[in-house]
Amino acid sequence: MLLEILKKLENENFYWNLGFYALILAGAVHLFFILLFLFLNIPQLILVNIVSVLVYLYCIFGLALKTLESKDDSLIGWLVYIELIGHALVATYFLGLESGFQYYMYTLIFIPFFVWTYKPIIRMLRVVGVIVFALVIEYWGRTHGALIELASSYIEFLHYMNLTLAFVIVSGISYFHTVNANMYQKLLFNQSNKDPLTNLFNRRYVDDVYEKNIISSKNKNITFSLLLIDIDFFKKINDKYGHKCGDNVLIQLSKLLNQHLRESTIVSRWGGEEFLVILENTNKDALLYIGERLRSIIEKSTLVEEKGIKITITLGGAVSTKEDETFEMLLARADRALYKGKENGRNQVNID
Repeated sequence: MLLEILKKLENENFYWNLGFYALILAGAVHLFFILLFLFLNIPQLILVNIVSVLVYLYCIFGLALKTLESKDDSLIGWLVYIELIGHALVATYFLGLESGFQYYMYTLIFIPFFVWTYKPIIRMLRVVGVIVFALVIEYWGRTHGALIELASSYIEFLHYMNLTLAFVIVSGISYFHTVNANMYQKLLFNQSNKDPLTNLFNRRYVDDVYEKNIISSKNKNITFSLLLIDIDFFKKINDKYGHKCGDNVLIQLSKLLNQHLRESTIVSRWGGEEFLVILENTNKDALLYIGERLRSIIEKSTLVEEKGIKITITLGGAVSTKEDETFEMLLARADRALYKGKENGRNQVNID
């Protein structure tokens, strides 16, 4: 069962992996509490923590697979909330506020704001519920003494241990929120600015980068060059081998372009079988050299091994030499150079 769950988690994102391992960690903490209360000879709390361990075992082995399949973690969430609240209530009832078990209640307040799968009403119910129970525990602890008297050294140990664990939990929740937010931010960025097939930047990103970065960089004496790349007779590949094979050609070509260009170079899918490369501080001779190197590499490569597909490319380039030259003007020059290369027989590089 456990191996099946772990195998299923391999295809899941950070959120589901974190949740599963958090269940295991919580169960391990309660196992430690069982041993601790055995040492302190408090049978009531031994029983409570045995129940807690059983709850987490049920979540792990009874609900985890169903939850991963349905993507509905509400039942596990409610069980964990009930367990944590119940444990804090009972432990504080027997050992008092000085033992520090009420600190776990405070950690529950943050969770609903960081887990985006919860509906607004569920978030509100959980937060209100935690606040109510936290106030109940606080009131009880201040108006009633502990039912079980322990040596001050043991109470002090429990207090600082629980406080430390609460800090660790809050830190973990904050870390989870940061990673999760970055993950979704990256996802949104890719959806808006990258071509879904090749994972290269799209036209929208190029326009945005040019407006924000390239124009302002001219004040720093940074020049920019463009290379327009077109696959020769790409339609024949689609007609002969099918569009799926054509897509594979586009993907493999994208990988080769990224592999043989500097990281600072912007490579984008400009449309169909056309690609656009933006380079910094590259003069006409250097642009011609880069274009020829790419052309030669592509010509010698087999892009789809099982079908032995080879392609050639035609490249048209232009170097920005005027401060008032717009992106559209530079692109038009590169397009003219590309068109000239096609007229002259393709599989060549032309620089305007």
